[in-house]
Amino acid sequence: MPAMDVPLHALSIAQAGELLRTRALTPLQLVQACLTRTDAQEPQLHAFITRTADAALAQAEQATREIAAGHWRGPMHGIPIAHKDVLLTRGVRTTAHSRALEHWVPDTDAVVVQRLAKAGAISLGKTACHEFAFGSPASDDVFPPARNPWNPQHMPGSSSSGSGTAVAAGFCLGATGTDTGGSVRHPAAACGLVGFKPTRGVLPMDGVIPLAPSMDHVGLLTRSVGDAVWMFAAMRGDAAAAPTVHTPHTSGASGAPSPQASASSGTLPPPRTALPGLRIGVMRRQLQTQAHDPEIWQCFEAVLARCRASGAHVMDIDLEGSDQAVSLANTLIGFQGYQQLQHWVRDQPQLLGQGLRRRLVSAAEVTPQDHWQANVTRWQLEQALEQVLTQQVDVLLSPGREMPPETLEALMHNPTGQRSSCNRLYSLTGHPALTLPMGLHSSGLPMALQLATAQHSDDRLLGLALRLQSCLPWDPLHPARPWV
Repeated sequence: MPAMDVPLHALSIAQAGELLRTRALTPLQLVQACLTRTDAQEPQLHAFITRTADAALAQAEQATREIAAGHWRGPMHGIPIAHKDVLLTRGVRTTAHSRALEHWVPDTDAVVVQRLAKAGAISLGKTACHEFAFGSPASDDVFPPARNPWNPQHMPGSSSSGSGTAVAAGFCLGATGTDTGGSVRHPAAACGLVGFKPTRGVLPMDGVIPLAPSMDHVGLLTRSVGDAVWMFAAMRGDAAAAPTVHTPHTSGASGAPSPQASASSGTLPPPRTALPGLRIGVMRRQLQTQAHDPEIWQCFEAVLARCRASGAHVMDIDLEGSDQAVSLANTLIGFQGYQQLQHWVRDQPQLLGQGLRRRLVSAAEVTPQDHWQANVTRWQLEQALEQVLTQQVDVLLSPGREMPPETLEALMHNPTGQRSSCNRLYSLTGHPALTLPMGLHSSGLPMALQLATAQHSDDRLLGLALRLQSCLPWDPLHPARPWV
């Protein structure tokens, strides 16, 4: 067992990948460490619906033999991960956290599940979520809701809640999620993680239980931006290649690629700290229509000040129509979600939890005309946003969540309350967006920053996030981090 400053389950993907490549650590040792960690804390946190420990150990033994024989597949080979329980997994039940699918075992894998397995990642199981990625925790749910590892009395975000819990608790090094209205970025913000939603369509939805097909995205949650680079590469199907992470092209900033990851080592070099000429947009007027916790807003302003000191140009942007983003997204999700689930409502409503049934009552009232008009306005907003991100600014910044995550009791008491409105816009328009930690609230819960760039600039967004980390009042090795 290699000597190191942190427990094995707290390693980053990059750190673990290098140790595995050089055979200083075996996949079997790493998987065993994560399983031991899960055994100790899962009873309090409920991250998983289905654990696959035996299969994971068998895969870890195989990966150990492969690497020992010189057949290293790349930085994800032997890395323990988990999958949100709306991604189909062959031979492993996929429940969508619902009694309706409690015993369903698919005979195929989602495409991104296949790609991660091909890259050598080892799944430890299926994570809790909100029912069909649409409901809200309720007392009659068939599985208990996941809890926040920073404080188990609090919620870990929605709807990829168990994925956020699993990564933040040290049960795995990364996890998949889905994002229809913020459901990757929201739990990342609540759990002090990086949550990445690529451009709509970049990662295939094949084999993912749909909610609102025109807005559904597959995404991922990791503990660092560097880890997100490697996991995204595997999910995109190019895990063996060294992903080149580009920084924005601006009149005052170099358009050269940022230092790229080494395929031979699986590590990422430190990002550049300066932001010369970077054009940062802030939709200040729209942001301030939503109430923000004073500490979160103060931290956000401090980040902007640090960006200016690093050479960035920060400007206010007023995007016409963005005030409608939340209502447009809710209309589309409601109408399309009801279409997906109406047969359960009609034929077997008793199989759905109270939280989901409450949401479906209002969703049923959305008319086809409402949906059509929302779509028209949505495409107009998408075009306007793309113009801003290609002609006026390189990136848009906002808080990743307006308030610290509330308690589970408060969520269950008020399941339809407005939460994380800032996430809705980019799910609506399909632009790539990412949240990363920007500080720790006085409550002891994380605060987050959100970044968004032009469509199909996913690598550029990741490169920019690497650079922006140096401007954040947050230490990735913060002593309070729950995964250690």
